[in-house]
Amino acid sequence: MPSRNENSRCENDFRELVDHLPQTVFELDIDGKCRFTNQYGYETFGYSEEDIVKGVNFAQLFVPEDRKRVTENVYHILKSKKVEGYEYTALRKDGSVFQALIFSHPIRQNGLTSGLRGIVIDITDRKLVEREMKNSRDQLRNLSAHLQSIREEERANIAREIHDELGQSMTALKMDLNWLMKKVTPDQKTVIDKIESMSQLIDSTIQTVRRISTELRPGLIDDLGLTAAVEWYCGEFQNRTGISCNLKLCQEEIALDQNRAIAIFRIFQETLTNVARHSFATRVEAGLEIKDHILNLNIRDNGVGIPEEKIFDPQSLGLIGVRERVHPFGGRVDIQGSENGGTIVQVTIPLDHKDIT
Repeated sequence: MPSRNENSRCENDFRELVDHLPQTVFELDIDGKCRFTNQYGYETFGYSEEDIVKGVNFAQLFVPEDRKRVTENVYHILKSKKVEGYEYTALRKDGSVFQALIFSHPIRQNGLTSGLRGIVIDITDRKLVEREMKNSRDQLRNLSAHLQSIREEERANIAREIHDELGQSMTALKMDLNWLMKKVTPDQKTVIDKIESMSQLIDSTIQTVRRISTELRPGLIDDLGLTAAVEWYCGEFQNRTGISCNLKLCQEEIALDQNRAIAIFRIFQETLTNVARHSFATRVEAGLEIKDHILNLNIRDNGVGIPEEKIFDPQSLGLIGVRERVHPFGGRVDIQGSENGGTIVQVTIPLDHKDIT
């Protein structure tokens, strides 16, 4: 067992060492009072050795709203055996503040706790950078949401123009061909065949116009709601790709505001597009329901799956777009591999969340 002189020498060596450190090092007694700090600590907080001798409670080195938490954490650490870190707003003697990260651990001598020792790290610059990054991220998300809104308006306008102008022109051509057909005689077989061929081409073009118009902005969302639009797209996807699409919906109609309905439909549309392009799946199972004021959209395929590192890769703009679509509504997107292969996409949106604008 070290002698008292050896302990004293070690203590002096320790204090001399920490006096050269560019961070605040401190010691507290079991009552939470400061009994030592290094030179950097005096300079940082503005207290003198005389102040420490007179008595400075550790909690008074922090803003009033943090003091209760500081005291609770000090006593918690005194009872524990591990190093723990906490963030607070530190208060200098002159009233100025800074953001601090504090790591501390109990001091034990002869099996008894005699106090607490720790280090104070000024993280003001780090917090400033974090705040600036958050502001930039929020600005980008607001811009993204604004662009999404503009894009939906443009899609609606283009869909309306295609449906009204091009659709009407195709219908007029169809009527003109029908009139022309009545003017030809039965012996003009070549002309009749040509008219019939043109009529079939016009019918096909009309269907294409309707499909493009509906994909740009499904009128079903505005007229019949989200459920009808999702059912339509599921059938359209199956017919176009040959991938079986099994859709399970809740019994009651899902009544949503237009922004949420469009967001969910676009997520459904973009997810199925990703399935068709990348998964080599033969089957998709999807479910849409509301439970406990939360809208749940689940999509599962039996394809090759997606590596975890690729889920939100910057190159995977489709998946990032899905996540950004739900953010204004406080929603969440989880994408993971299935045990039996394939990918599971789970989207949740709280219906009582105040939208972020």
